[in-house]
Amino acid sequence: MRLLRSPVLPSALILVALTSWLVLPSPSIQQIPHSEIDQTCGEGRLEERDGLRILRLKGTPYEMGYQHGVLLHDEVRAALHSAIYEELVLGSPISHFLLLRHARYVHSYVPLEYREEMRGLADGANIGYLDVLVLNSHRDFVTELQSGLRLGRLLLRLDPPFIPPWGPSGARSSRTAMSEGASRGTGGAYPRGWTLAAFGSATRDGGLLQSLDLSSALLSPEELLLIVYEPKGGNSLAAVTWPGAVGVTIGLNEEKISVTALPVLSQDASLDGIPLPILLRDVLQYAGDIPTAERLLASATRTTGHNVIVGDGKPADAQAIELSAHVYAVFEAEDDLVIRTNQYLDPALSRTQDTSAQDEHAPGQALVEALAEAVNSQSGRLDLRSVTNLLVESRRARGQDHSSGEGESVLGVVIASSDLEMWVILGGSTEGGVRRIGLRLQEGQ
Repeated sequence: MRLLRSPVLPSALILVALTSWLVLPSPSIQQIPHSEIDQTCGEGRLEERDGLRILRLKGTPYEMGYQHGVLLHDEVRAALHSAIYEELVLGSPISHFLLLRHARYVHSYVPLEYREEMRGLADGANIGYLDVLVLNSHRDFVTELQSGLRLGRLLLRLDPPFIPPWGPSGARSSRTAMSEGASRGTGGAYPRGWTLAAFGSATRDGGLLQSLDLSSALLSPEELLLIVYEPKGGNSLAAVTWPGAVGVTIGLNEEKISVTALPVLSQDASLDGIPLPILLRDVLQYAGDIPTAERLLASATRTTGHNVIVGDGKPADAQAIELSAHVYAVFEAEDDLVIRTNQYLDPALSRTQDTSAQDEHAPGQALVEALAEAVNSQSGRLDLRSVTNLLVESRRARGQDHSSGEGESVLGVVIASSDLEMWVILGGSTEGGVRRIGLRLQEGQ
């Protein structure tokens, strides 16, 4: 993703900008119920609702991966070419050889069922299995380089190198299709933003609302993918992600468990472990309550730093889990509200944060306090519309209002966990115009 760099705002200005959403007229909201495309592969189906792809996968891990690869053949190959070859191999000093070695290293840590899904995806998209591993592990590798991790073990491993079956002209789709793929969604992104969960006394109906701000990245709806999984074993789940991805960082399962995550640059990073998106996929597929989700994350062999919010819509509850490769901390909700950004709040984890690599424009504690004040002032009245307003004003606080005609972008995602609903919030195509596109997981709508 290309990140828009904006001037640092004083905390007072952030507070004024964020609280202004409370008195603004509600944005106009248009729902798009119809499907513009409908393609099938076995029990899998690809739909499109006003530019947002919805991919429905069903079956064994291999079958779901194969459906993914066939139905999004061009998009997966475009993401691989653009995000890995163009942005990392040609656009940075990261060698393709090291990316492949790292993928081989990650292979032994990834649970078997997700390896099988990646094999199916590779077969369906007619690319190599290792290519899919690279696509699902390169973020960790980039983060590890940023944190100054020594790569001696990786270089000294005896596994033979692998030569990729693709190159500058290796994909069968055209150059135009390549550039229109999901490269910005999968390549080296470090989203700056916030995530929150509100429930109980904080919301209008007492249900759980969880949101992730994506306004720092200029993403169009065509760059995202909404996946619905119906696996043979485990929970059905929905996630907002990108073509070629097996893991998730935004999702909801049929047990009303929801997750959102933001990366944190931590010096406590490791080559040995499972990429966090795959861990969160495991949480959604197998957790039915917050304690189970916490155990899955705490006991796993992790790689990098993240702030995660785990919510449960039955009864409504949420907590934050801050983690690095070897340390984690759990925070219960305060006043039925949890808010996190790209910075740790736990003292022990804060000492691991890589301040030398931390972008000066990343939101910090001032933004958390401003958000908390804005949300608390609406305590008892928060609903889907008001959280949407908060995403709109968060973008305006960064000076990113594109309503002047520069095109539509993704503001963020709102999960109504208690109602099993997930919404992608879009804005900027018209003055004050906001659209939301989503589905209800239980009914498959």
